[in-house]
Amino acid sequence: MQHFAVVAMSRSGSTRLCEILDTHPAVICHHELFHQHEVQAYLPRDRGLELMDRERRDADPAAFLRRFLDFAQSRFRDTARHGFKVLLNGEQGRVALEVVCPMERLGKIVLRRDNLLAWYTSRQLAAETGVWQRGRDAPPDDRDHKIAFDPQQFFAAAGQRIVMLRAVVARLRQSGQRFLELEYGETLAPAGLEKVWQFLGVAPIRAESPTSKLNTRALLDCYVNPDEVRSAMLAVGRPDWLAGDGAAPPAD
Repeated sequence: MQHFAVVAMSRSGSTRLCEILDTHPAVICHHELFHQHEVQAYLPRDRGLELMDRERRDADPAAFLRRFLDFAQSRFRDTARHGFKVLLNGEQGRVALEVVCPMERLGKIVLRRDNLLAWYTSRQLAAETGVWQRGRDAPPDDRDHKIAFDPQQFFAAAGQRIVMLRAVVARLRQSGQRFLELEYGETLAPAGLEKVWQFLGVAPIRAESPTSKLNTRALLDCYVNPDEVRSAMLAVGRPDWLAGDGAAPPAD
């Protein structure tokens, strides 16, 4: 068994990617092992497993991860590739940098979202509406809900994500570890997923996630103050971000 971690910016398509990975017969991919409220692993929650104890996990994240991977060797012994995701925000970001990145037994898939306006919009909409994921058969997103653009908040949050992402990539390069970088848009296309299957060393399959894009509106339509959004993007030379991430590429 080989282990891997999806090290991701929030709102970068990590849930969709993990769900797609988990459809592969040779792969199991947990979600956020270091989520602030719970250990999001495919393990029973009613059997008193130490590995599902959040307080013990937080007391020593490195020891927890070593135990978790060792346990997976027997629990999921018929699975060729075993992974999880960790997000680059809050306490998870510290764990990603200090625990996950240095652990060479883990392959790393680094997931980013280059359009930071699209990232920020998705994050703010989810935070205000409480809807973080949307199933393929779920009702369409609330097109009446609009958010206020706060330039200071946007630039501070975007800057923090850039710094953390660069720190992750720098540490992996300095240590000579093998890793795969993916941009949000690549996870929507067969060619991007082909890179993932090759990196993991498993046969490619055609798969879809049960979740779909949360926000389908034009970005400016999501704001009560679109002129301020436009001015901010022009000021930093990124008017292209106003167009969003673009449509998903065709399946073939």
